[in-house]
Amino acid sequence: MRKTVSFVIICILASAPAFAHRDSPSPSAQNEKLVAYLKSHWKSPEDYVVSKFSDHDIVFIGEYHRIKHDVELIHSLIPRLYKAGVYNLGIEFGCYEHQDKVDRLITADKYDEEMARWLMFQQFVAWGFKEYQNIYRKAWELNKSLPKGARRFRVVNLGYKADWSALKQQMTGEDWKKVWTQGDPDEHMAQIVLKEFVDKGQKALIYSGAHHAFTHYHQPIYDFQNQKFVRFNETRMGNLVYAKIPNRVFNIYLHAPWASRVRFEDNIHPAGGVIDAVMSEFGNQRVGFDVKGSPFGDLPDTESYYSIGYPNFTLAVYCDGYIFQKRLEDYEGVTVDPAFITEANFREAIANLPNFDRRKFIKKPEDLIEGMRDDVDFKRRFRNLK
Repeated sequence: MRKTVSFVIICILASAPAFAHRDSPSPSAQNEKLVAYLKSHWKSPEDYVVSKFSDHDIVFIGEYHRIKHDVELIHSLIPRLYKAGVYNLGIEFGCYEHQDKVDRLITADKYDEEMARWLMFQQFVAWGFKEYQNIYRKAWELNKSLPKGARRFRVVNLGYKADWSALKQQMTGEDWKKVWTQGDPDEHMAQIVLKEFVDKGQKALIYSGAHHAFTHYHQPIYDFQNQKFVRFNETRMGNLVYAKIPNRVFNIYLHAPWASRVRFEDNIHPAGGVIDAVMSEFGNQRVGFDVKGSPFGDLPDTESYYSIGYPNFTLAVYCDGYIFQKRLEDYEGVTVDPAFITEANFREAIANLPNFDRRKFIKKPEDLIEGMRDDVDFKRRFRNLK
């Protein structure tokens, strides 16, 4: 995930602001080939995701974060998954230690909105967004509609509660162990995926940030200041699950900007803007399509951070499938929940805010709420991605 700086977070759940601009390429023979492929392989995003379970057990779907239509896609998939015999959704945005509460929440006679809010707060004190909370509600609505005795749909929290109160101005390796008390969060999430789904022979959709969802692709660790490639990270959640069951795992990327290889904070169009250009030929309709084994997989890229360390990087190196829902300039953020931070939980929120320097500037609950609103202002953040 992004390293710097929107208002609240520097670590696992942050996304970087967008400043760089990259023009889409002009129409070409390559684009015509891609257009022809989509015409003969067109699927809605929902149909596309469900279709991948015909020959895969675990499907990872990776997002940029805080984008409204991405979370709403997960909402719409819940009943579709159930109908297709997929009864599990694993999410990054909750603590596994509270799984008993999740199971009770989404199978209860009456939905408890305050519990959904509490579950999100426990995982991340600056994740007060209604659409993410409503993942639980959509699962509850489905379960409520099922006949007595029918199998219930599950939402399984994959993360754990980090102790951000241990954060200091200067951190050592030992200090970080006091924050990540149960070890590397990717390793933890992978262990839960294996325990709850793979070991039980069950299929599941895994919804997380794009970096956690990487399977066969290895993310570069790069020293931007010295422009030096360090190594590949081979232990993202998806990497670890893929290593166990490589033929049964599929990765889908939700259309979003890529980080520039010049400066991580600068965003560019993915795959050189070709996908955006091709989708304009279809009026930017929603679609899901294969990357691996399709002409989209051959799209090269040399400008993004993701191409670092790869002499012949193409889109197929990065992901197996792709979902496009709208132009980047039309993206909207998720809805901030004004009741997420209150006087009752304000002190706990400040103590567990991962942005240490920002803590001293936050004086009241409204300051945190306003910070979250700033984080989801994609009209501003993507203003240069035309």
